Parts: sequence; structure tokens; C-alpha cells
Amino acid sequence: MARPFSSVTPVGFVPGKFSCSKAKIFTIGWPKRFAPILNTIKNNRIFFISILLNRFIEDFVVYKSNLKKMHMFFEKRLVSTQFKTSSFFYSLTCLFFSGVMISCKHSASDREEKLEMDGMQKAMRQQFLMTRDPALNIVPTERLLAAMRFIDNQRTAQVNNLTWSERGPNNIGGRSRAIMIDKRDPSGNTVFAGSVSGGIFKTTNFLSATPGWSVVDDHMANLAVTVLVQDKNNLNTMYAGTGEGWFNLDAVRGAGIFKSTDGGTTWSQMPSTSGFEYVQDFVIDNNGNLYVALRNLTSSNRGVMRSTDGGLTWTQVLGLQQVDPSPCVPTITFTTGRAADLEVASNGDIYATLGIFTPTQVFKSSFAAYGANTGAKCNWQEITPSHSNPTFRGEIVAAPSNPQRVYLMMQDSATDQVLEFYRSNDGGATWGTLTAPSALNNGTNSQTWYDLIAAVDSTNPDIVVVGGIELARTTDGGTSWSNITTSSTVHVDQHALVFFNSSTLLVGNDGGIYLSTDFASANPTFNQKNNGFNATQFYGCDFHPTNDNYFLAGAQDNNTQKFTSPGINATTPVIGGDGGIPHIRQTDGQLQIAATTANNYYRSLNGGTSFSSLGGAVNNNNGQFINPTDFDNAQNIMYCGDDTTHYYCITNLSGTPVGTSLRISNMGTRGVTAVKIDPFAANTIWIGASIVDETTSNLAPMILKISSANTTPFVELTRTIAAGTDATGLQAYISSIDVDPSNGNNILVTLSNFGVQSVFESTDGGSTWTSLDQNGVNLPDMPVFWGIFAPSGAQLSGTTGGGIILGTALGVWTTSAVSGTATQWIANNSGLANVPVYMIKYRSANTSLVVATHGRGLFTAPLTGVVTGVSNNVITKNFIKYISPDANQLLVVKGNLNTIKMQVQVFDAAGKLLYNKDHPYQNLSIPISTWSKGTYIIRMQGNNKENFVQQFVKH
Repeated sequence: MARPFSSVTPVGFVPGKFSCSKAKIFTIGWPKRFAPILNTIKNNRIFFISILLNRFIEDFVVYKSNLKKMHMFFEKRLVSTQFKTSSFFYSLTCLFFSGVMISCKHSASDREEKLEMDGMQKAMRQQFLMTRDPALNIVPTERLLAAMRFIDNQRTAQVNNLTWSERGPNNIGGRSRAIMIDKRDPSGNTVFAGSVSGGIFKTTNFLSATPGWSVVDDHMANLAVTVLVQDKNNLNTMYAGTGEGWFNLDAVRGAGIFKSTDGGTTWSQMPSTSGFEYVQDFVIDNNGNLYVALRNLTSSNRGVMRSTDGGLTWTQVLGLQQVDPSPCVPTITFTTGRAADLEVASNGDIYATLGIFTPTQVFKSSFAAYGANTGAKCNWQEITPSHSNPTFRGEIVAAPSNPQRVYLMMQDSATDQVLEFYRSNDGGATWGTLTAPSALNNGTNSQTWYDLIAAVDSTNPDIVVVGGIELARTTDGGTSWSNITTSSTVHVDQHALVFFNSSTLLVGNDGGIYLSTDFASANPTFNQKNNGFNATQFYGCDFHPTNDNYFLAGAQDNNTQKFTSPGINATTPVIGGDGGIPHIRQTDGQLQIAATTANNYYRSLNGGTSFSSLGGAVNNNNGQFINPTDFDNAQNIMYCGDDTTHYYCITNLSGTPVGTSLRISNMGTRGVTAVKIDPFAANTIWIGASIVDETTSNLAPMILKISSANTTPFVELTRTIAAGTDATGLQAYISSIDVDPSNGNNILVTLSNFGVQSVFESTDGGSTWTSLDQNGVNLPDMPVFWGIFAPSGAQLSGTTGGGIILGTALGVWTTSAVSGTATQWIANNSGLANVPVYMIKYRSANTSLVVATHGRGLFTAPLTGVVTGVSNNVITKNFIKYISPDANQLLVVKGNLNTIKMQVQVFDAAGKLLYNKDHPYQNLSIPISTWSKGTYIIRMQGNNKENFVQQFVKH
């Protein structure tokens, strides 16, 4: 039955109102325009409108119901179908559908309020704009499969000198939507779990006090595992579905279904499923047929798909199609092509729910009625219960001990709450309405579009556990409920519930895996089981100048974490919420910055012992969801993104901080997407400016060099790349900038979109730019999130020194020899997973790299071949208090040890020894006025073997 639609309104940007500072601008490329195909549109209007109408029905609830947003919507739809319309047809189409939407019911104010509060729309916008193919306006993650083949073809020829070591955390699991107890092990100790961005993990001692998880295959073609299923007819056969399709900001698109025939040891992609983008659920019926619930961007692979030949071929049996060559009699009406949930009852009945931000429909295929043809096309009946409010997502579950007992929850489209809990005693023929438990909802913070799950006890159909933000239980079939967890006992946002027996319940949520072994008791307890289940999604990281094992890293939904121990160990949160990009002052490590979202920051002035907010006078909600920042160690200034046409400068971070928003008129409507401190000029920064709002069009990315960045007035000088040398495409996104520490004229820029050349270098300070890849030829077509220049002596591959290091959607890639578009790139991932690397930092004190991965935590690797004359010494506490360079001298302030004398050595970035003298143990001033601007390393050793090593920059 058809349902009325509701809409969700994206949050818009509010322009800033400030003046600007001194700027020098370089534009990376001019827009490439698609040639108009007006005649095609004019001659095929009916066909074209039908395409738009189907895409409209599929997607329109994600967009705001007013004319301005409809223009944005159809601009996106037209680009994605590779059409360019005449202004007449464009306006007519928008006007038509705007009228349709005005006539529909709109009741999403609560949801809009929540989205604005959480920054969800900013986050989704940022992820989309960062990675989309600008020409197609989609995120084609299927191209990563070609990148995997690229890696496989390299393996025998490449020489990799980077060996990565996992650093954890081992006490934070990251989001899990898939848990599977291996039925071959009757003890319940063998368990598989899927991470939505880190792949498949396995443990064989799950019920022990501290079970140890190990990753099954770090190099699967896709690590976004959302469902795990074991074939009950052949326990060695297992399936893993990929792609998280609930529209959450950090969802990773999948690559179909992977199959194991050896009990989960090895996995391979089922070729027929390579086009399955988001596998929401997967089941096997009593006849051995396979079913998958899909949310796909294409109409040919979505809804509920069925395979009767073990997955060789698939047929859509439920869901909206563009063209249905064999309609059912009687007609089955669909309002959506998005499938959400599947359930096979113990008697063979199959249940399915459709609707993800589209109206919920519930269907059943009866085994008693159809036998071997259960689940086939047209052998389904709609059993959606009547309800007054429009609903979106539906979650259905049948009692194992009584297949006629079925429970159903549906997300209210206006409030995101489950307003009513449904129970059927006759397999869905009739429904009774019960009060929903409060654990599913959290007032205006409800998000049951994202977290909604249920499970029924294997022996008692009246015992049901449900999960939303928290967990609740009923023992009387839903008549009454009790909340059994809080955010202090079990991590919030529940996604997976699996009973081993009536007393043992496994839980998967945004914090990993939890276990209750006393679930049958009145007040069950839960224990975290995340040792080794490292699926943390980090955005950024920084290292301590003197402590080799001290790092800060900001994680999605799991705080900013502090690392303090060697190897793989537990971490501690320093602030809560989503973690952004942290910074540690490299002169002494005492000042530390932790970020949440937008321009909201916390600092520590005591070396990380405690953190406090910068306060309302500085913090604000401008900028990107994960906001680009860089910290000037010499000036105690942090430069940040801000609203469009602005950047944000926070001064005096060691005292009373002051935040100032500065406007750059030549940025147009771009926003800051990358920031880099120039090590060769004081108060000078490089900014990457890109499209940050999809309503803005025809703007290429831009590089800005800003001098006197913390003051006004300003001077803007603009240069562009010569025609024919740029392939960045329309609306590409600058993800990082680096300045060569050995040569300030060498600038590196990366772009994170599919479908564009991703790496550019300038050797003349930004006057001209050269692409270092051919978009899929020498570097796979994939997002590049970060790039740095390697130290000049670093041996990244073979024996050649120097080069460039990239963080990509598939780990770390490097080159040792830059040669324009002929530059040869290799995957340098020994010990590292095929996982997105969002940030790379080089630590000169021990010549090592640390990377923040989005799905497998932190990794470190030593750099071989870096000649510094400095051995890997332990820093002696209180030997040297701090160092402070300026243009003329390097000040050394001693500590309070009983040292008599010390040897002082200074090396340049290439490892050349520039200064080597013995001094008494006292404050020291080293003349450096004749040295070139750049990065240096100072090493001091006391007469009692005290050691101090630190990098510094001469401006």
C-alpha cells in the first residue's frame, strides 16, 4: 500500500562576516564543462522524465522541500545521468516536482533540528564532496576493485621498504553490525565479527575473560562488512555482505558478497554480486536459496534479490524497478527500491521490510503456501500494519520457538523514534500495538534510522531484547519493558544481537563487541570483548616530540584517544564525542590540542594530563565537520577552516586564546579544505580551497599562500595552471598540502576525489604545477587523502633516497623518483591493511612514520636510510627543558640534572652535520643566522649519557 512521503532538510551554511589577511593565490585548474546534449533531451523527454521520476521517488526525501533545494537536487540528478538540460526544461522539471513536494506532507522539523545539532548534514556533505567523481556526481567505490588488481599485478616486481606495526587501540572496537557464532564449535567460543570499515575478525576463546581477536584478511577487496551468515546445511560455507547503507556520515560503500568454503579461513568475492553496493541483510531459506536486502544506486540491483543457484545469478523479487518485464498478478505495489531487513522463520516463512528514508513496507512469503517456490517473485504478500504516521526503516524478527510470533518496529519519519511496537501471533496476518521501550528512543536525539535491532530468546517467544541507542528487554511479549543498559555500561548505538542460549547474549554496537553471560537474570551485566578487535576509524593524529610511544588520535564516535605504551595497547580518551585532528607542540610536548567537530577545541597545558575547552569565545560550529587545521609550534598559533571565503586563526594558545575569522575575497564561495604551515616563512600558511557546498558549481580547487596570516591588511596575487596541464576536473577537493622541508619551493598537493588526477607538485613555489599521476595508469583511480615529502635520505623502495608518501583509500603508496605523469607509484603496505589512510606524520626524533587509518587504528613504520647522525636514543627526562629557534639563534634551555657538560650536534634535513661542539651544562645560544630556512635536528648528549633529540624549523 502506498504511503505519503516526508522530507529531510539539509542544514545550510551561514556566511561569515570578517575581513581578510595577506594572500597569494594559485588556482589548480579551470573547470571542465560537459557538452550540452539538448537535442537528446528534447527528443526523449518522456524517457528522461521517467528516469528523473524514478530517481526522484528513490531519493527525494533526503533533500529539502523547497524550490532552491529542488534546483540543487535536479542539478545533481542531471549530472549523474550525464545529461545537460536547457534552462527551459530544467526550470520546468524543477517547478513540476516542487509542486509535487509542496502538495505532500512535510513533518521533519524535529529531524532537521537533530541533524543541525549533530552536524550530520555537514558530515555527509563533506564525505560526499571529498570522494565523488566530479564528472558523475557519484562515489564509484567499485573502482577500488581495479585498484586491488593494480596492487596484485605489482606484487612480484615491487620492493617495499616500509614495514608497518599495528599500535591499537586494543580496547576500542569500532562499529560492528555483524556477529556470527560458529556452529561447528558447540562451546560458543569461536566467533566471527564484522567491522563496518575494518573487515572480518575471529576469536576462538570468546567466552574467556579477555578473548583475543585476530583479523582474518586485511587485504579483502572491501572491508566494510555488515552481515555474516553461516550455511546451516554446510557449516564450512560462510557469507559476508559488505556496504553500510543507512546514510550515516562515515558509511563505506561495499563490493557485494564474499564467500568462504573453508570455514572462514579464506574469502573471495562472488562475481555476480560485484554491483551490490550496500548489503543490508543476507539470509538462506529452508530450501537453500539465498536472499540479499540491498540499497543500490542502480535500479537493476536493489530491493530483495534471490538466487536459486548458489549465487551465480540473481533475480529481484521485491522492490521498485524502472521497468518490470513480468508484472505480478495481482499487482504488488512498491514505494521504494531500498530493502532494509530479512528474516527466515523456523517454519520456512520469509519476511522482508523495504524502506530506508522511504516509506516502510513489510512483506511475507509463506512456506506453507509456496513450498519450494517460497520467496520467488510474485509469491509475496504485503502485511504492513496500518499506522497513522509515515514510517521509514522497519526491523522484523520471528521467535525461533514459535514462528507465528512475529515482532516489528518501524522508525517514525518525523521524530526518528519507534512510536509503536507491533506483535503478531499469526505470522503477520494481524497485528497488535504495544508501547515501545524508551531505550529505542532518546527524545529528540533518537536515530532509529541508524540503530535499530531486535532478537528473540531461542526457547521463550515472550523474551525479546531490542536495541536503539541503548538496550531494553521484555519478558511478557512486549507488554512491559525494562532498560537493561546505559551509556556508562554498554557503548551506545546498537546494531547486532545474537543469542547463544537464554543466558548468553552477544551485542555489536558503535563501541565493538559486548557479552552478557547472565542475561536470564533480573539485572544482566555486560562486559566489553574488544581485545584485538581494532576497527577504530581515526581522522587524524600527532606524536610527542620526546616520547616515542605517545600519540593523540581523533576517532569517529570514539573520542580523541591518547596512546602511551609500546606495541598494541589500550588507550584512554582525553575528550569525548567525535575526535578531529589533534596537535602536540613539538618544542616541549606540554601544549596539546584535541578537536571535536567544526571549530571546537580543547587544550592541555600540562603535557596531556588534563584537557579543557577553549570556551565559547573561541569555539564555534563553523568550518568542516572534521575541520582542517595546522599548528605553528614557534608562534603557538593554530590555523583552521571556517565558513566559506574565510579561515580561522587562534592565537595565544599557551595563554588566553583569541579566535579571529579572516576573509579572503578571492576564494569565491569555496571553503578551506586543507591547511599547512610554511616552515620557511614566519606567519605564512598554505590553504587549499575547494567546493564545500554542492549547490555551488563551476569552481575549480584553488591553492592560496597567505603571508602575515595572523594580521591584516592583505595582498592577493593570482596565478593559474596553463591550459592542458590540469585534469583535476570540476569541483575537485584538495585534501592535503605539504612543503618540502629541504626546499621551500617544492609544494605537494593531493586531491581526494575519484575520477581526477590526485597528486600535483610545484618546484617553483606555486607558479607552475605538474601532475604526478595519470588517473588510473600509474596510480589507481582512488581517493588520496594525505601526502608528504619523504626525508631526502629515506629509502622508500629499493636504495633510492627521498620521494613522496601518500595516504589513500587503499593504504600507503610511495614513489622514490618524481617524474611527472610518468612517476611510478607502489603500494607500500607490508603489515598494513587495505584501509583508508587519512593522515601521515613523520617523526624525525626516531625517523618513523605514524598513520591514522579509518578502520584499523594507528600504525607506525621506521624509515630506513635516513642519515641523521642521530641514533635512536631514549630522551632523558629533565635533561633539556626546551629549545626555541628564531631567524638568528637557537636557544637551548637546560633542565635540572647534575650534568657537568654536554655534546651538541645539529644536522640539516639531509643528515649533514653543521654544528658539533662541547658545552658546559647551561643555557646555550647557537648562532644560525647564516643557515638556510628549513628543518634541522639537534642532538645533545650529557656526560652521564643523558640524551635529547628534537627537530626544529628555522624561518
